[in-house]
Amino acid sequence: MAKKGKKVTGLWTEFKTFISKGNVVDMAVGVAVASAFTAIVTAFTKGFIAPILALLSHDATLADFKWVLRAAETHMEAGVEVIDKPEVAILWGAFLQSVIDFIIIALVLFLFLKIVLTVAKKAKEAREAAAAKLLGTDEERAKAEAEAKAKEEEEKRAAEEAQAAAEAAAAAEEARKQKMLELLEEIAQSLKKEG
Repeated sequence: MAKKGKKVTGLWTEFKTFISKGNVVDMAVGVAVASAFTAIVTAFTKGFIAPILALLSHDATLADFKWVLRAAETHMEAGVEVIDKPEVAILWGAFLQSVIDFIIIALVLFLFLKIVLTVAKKAKEAREAAAAKLLGTDEERAKAEAEAKAKEEEEKRAAEEAQAAAEAAAAAEEARKQKMLELLEEIAQSLKKEG
């Protein structure tokens, strides 16, 4: 039951969006076109389908097909036929013609909407692909920037390590020289004492 309420709410929201976008004018144009199209389809069924059926049914038109439930009761009065009780009949031929009209209209509208929706879907996919391409470019740019930053930090760390190593080597050299000087001084003092 909640799902049905959600559908109604969604339908109502879509309707409000539809009305607020000014699609009412589009709808009015659609109704006018549909009316004209209905006239075309009716002419098609009367002009093409009905004659074929008339040929198959010995010159009866589609509208002539009916089930007579009660025949008309008439009498002649002054050379003119007067109807006492009208005929009661189910006019299934006229109904069948309306069904054929409806099916043709529905089929054409379906095909038209299918084409429009397919074009709209392809346009949406193209927009999404273009957006994805741009986002992909941004992602690639961000990845490249991150890699460049990591490389820069690695180079900085390597430079700091090289400088520390050079300072350590210089300190070691200085300590070796100092040790050498101390050793030479000891040798010099020991030579002075002996001599």
